[in-house]
Amino acid sequence: MKMSKISYPNLITYSTMMDGLCASGKLEEAVDLFEEMVSKDQILPDALTYNVLINGFSCRGKVDRAKKIIEFMNKNGCNPNVFNYSALMNGFCKEGRLQEANEAFNEMKRIGLKPDTVGYTTLIDSFCKAGKMDEAMELLEEMKEKECRADTVTFNVVIGGLCRQGRFEEALRMLYKLPNEGVYLNKASYRIVLNFLCKEGELGKAVELLCLMLSRGFVPHFATSNELLVRLCEAGKVADAAMVLFGLVEMGFKPEPDSWSLLVDLICRERKLLPAFELLDELVLMEQ
Repeated sequence: MKMSKISYPNLITYSTMMDGLCASGKLEEAVDLFEEMVSKDQILPDALTYNVLINGFSCRGKVDRAKKIIEFMNKNGCNPNVFNYSALMNGFCKEGRLQEANEAFNEMKRIGLKPDTVGYTTLIDSFCKAGKMDEAMELLEEMKEKECRADTVTFNVVIGGLCRQGRFEEALRMLYKLPNEGVYLNKASYRIVLNFLCKEGELGKAVELLCLMLSRGFVPHFATSNELLVRLCEAGKVADAAMVLFGLVEMGFKPEPDSWSLLVDLICRERKLLPAFELLDELVLMEQ
């Protein structure tokens, strides 16, 4: 009878099992398995295996343990990579420890590693949330200098940060110029700014942005669109409200009845009956 070969776990097997334990929150069991791998089976871990533990501890609010793992790596001849430092930075940022995240970022550069888009975006996001927009903008400029391409997520983070500080003009400039520079912006990019403009009562800028969105094939969020229409009506801006409504309807948007009635009532009060009839025609067509 032929005996089957016994299969022993290798580095990939151990790493996969550790990852599963970390994902389940069983961090100490993952560490025990790591120690078994090294001591019993004498398998040397690589940076990817270490990253399973670094990411596991960072995501579970135990970033100090994650930092010790990187120190352990250095002592045992395994050089940390960009992913290890990015996971550590993410852990610090989640705990609001921005200075330590920045120190990890600078240490990564000091030892010759080139931060990637994820690393930059993680730190930029934390600066934005802390209200440190100048530092965030400096990092964005550094990305450009280092030829590290910022993606849609990066720009949305920056745009949101600018809006939170009321720097709407800068946010709008980015929306206008970035697509011309080959940067892809998504629906969220525009919605972020539009939501803030409506919230702050910047109706003129909101109408301008809405027109830009529609011209580029993006439709704003249903609730935001209705809020803008109502605010324009309440401010007595008949022409702007009518233009916005017709533009939205052409893109397939169906406003709430309250938005229609507000605008029709406002137009009638200003004795502009032709636009009122045109709006009613649109409403009838949409209901058919």
